[in-house]
Amino acid sequence: MSSNYLCVLGVLASCIPAFASAEKIDASDPTKIYSYAGPGYKTTKYSNGDTLSEIRGQGNLALGAQDMVMFELGYGNYSGTVAASEKENGFTNSRVRWFHLFKMDSSVVSGYRGWATQIDVQIEGEVKGTKGSNSVAMGALPAFGINEAWSFYLPVNYVSSWNSDFDKHTGHGISVAPMAAWAPEKGPWPGFFMQFWPNYTRYLAGDLEGEGAANLDITVGWSPADTVVVTLLMQQNFDKDLNFYTPSKSTSGANDYNLFLSASWYF
Repeated sequence: MSSNYLCVLGVLASCIPAFASAEKIDASDPTKIYSYAGPGYKTTKYSNGDTLSEIRGQGNLALGAQDMVMFELGYGNYSGTVAASEKENGFTNSRVRWFHLFKMDSSVVSGYRGWATQIDVQIEGEVKGTKGSNSVAMGALPAFGINEAWSFYLPVNYVSSWNSDFDKHTGHGISVAPMAAWAPEKGPWPGFFMQFWPNYTRYLAGDLEGEGAANLDITVGWSPADTVVVTLLMQQNFDKDLNFYTPSKSTSGANDYNLFLSASWYF
């Protein structure tokens, strides 16, 4: 990681005060209402050999016991072939999500716990590799307990997409993203958890009708301090034809995989 990125990480981290909380944080559960903020470093590898390096800021603001708003914004550098009309450095894609929790009983060890709903907006960036698509997703997230260590969530969303600058609607469809979370009572590190989160989106109408894409997210998290959670997200993307076992031979710069290391302070 370059010294410039380290400096940005340091500035972002210094802006976050130290907060104390009596409640034990359960970062493995996406339905828990928390407030947090923190920086992260993300690297994306494209199928043509190019890379994108980013510093990303992320945060979540709890609005009472049932609502929260999440944000994420990045600034990065694209390394590879960049045309004169494309930007090599600048803001990357951003995200804003509103989340509402209906009746939820997290004490249920095995069985249905409740559900939540969300509106998730993702906006293109100005750097190559992050331009060309904007989307809005709306849907529901039912939650289930499997046993004391495992939980299961089944987000189902309606997705609508636009091209660059929101000047043309390109299609809408359905996204299904089942997630399994493992949070053993005695993990290898304090607050240890893992999330296994595949996602498949299929477009049903518009210019993208009949096309689909998928990705698999694996997150490892732990708590080095009572109010700090560190996560490493590993995401593997698959092409629109879902050739899971065939390495992509595209040279168009399709997103192949990325790694995202972040730290969040809870308050």
